[in-house]
Amino acid sequence: MKLLVFPHSHYYEKARWVLDHKNIVYDPIAIMPGLHMITVRRYGKRTSVPVLLDGNDAIQGSSEIIDYLEDKFPDNKLTPTGAEQLEACQALEKDMDKRLGENIRQILYARLLNYPDYIRFCFTYPMSGLKKGLFTFMYPVLKRKIHDTYVVSDEKVAKAQVEFDEALADIEKIISKQSYLLGDTFTRADTSVASMLSLLVLPKEHPFPWAEKEIPDAQIKALHDSYAKHPVAEWVRNIYCNHR
Repeated sequence: MKLLVFPHSHYYEKARWVLDHKNIVYDPIAIMPGLHMITVRRYGKRTSVPVLLDGNDAIQGSSEIIDYLEDKFPDNKLTPTGAEQLEACQALEKDMDKRLGENIRQILYARLLNYPDYIRFCFTYPMSGLKKGLFTFMYPVLKRKIHDTYVVSDEKVAKAQVEFDEALADIEKIISKQSYLLGDTFTRADTSVASMLSLLVLPKEHPFPWAEKEIPDAQIKALHDSYAKHPVAEWVRNIYCNHR
């Protein structure tokens, strides 16, 4: 079983967390951004990652991968079985993948794209020196592509910040009343939301070696600091401590 990924991705972390939770052996394959479209298109209709390859099966998207794993490996199940809780779980996961996951990506890229060494570290951490050199050569083109796809404009980033904070407030309301997002049971909703926020919280249990590379942008550091004591950030750290 192989998993095509961008090493730093919070969507990769979401799929990887469930694989690890189920003790499934897999081989993560870091692929080069830009060139990844050629590879991924062999297996899926979209160009996004992660993509799970299991024999003749190719499953694209973190939620779809979890669905597949839950069906094939039912031990250590994370998906609720009751109809009402299942519906709530699916709705929450889909909503927060967008409102937290997409928006934090947009907010961070808006600043960090100006630091090619840091972006190269995020995308090529496990790769050879040759591939890291190729990334550096391609970066001017990649930067424009990433900006046009995920950042777009200052106005869009400002809107993303508002939507992100609103989503965070919604999560805070839930966890103020209970330990987990769906009550007293750890589910895929918790792994999903914690993964989406891992880029902001940088929990020590996260498999990516964030500590090896200092965040180069003062405004991003300030962003991290401003959320450090937020109740949801504390919840994420506890989820990682207890379940990762």
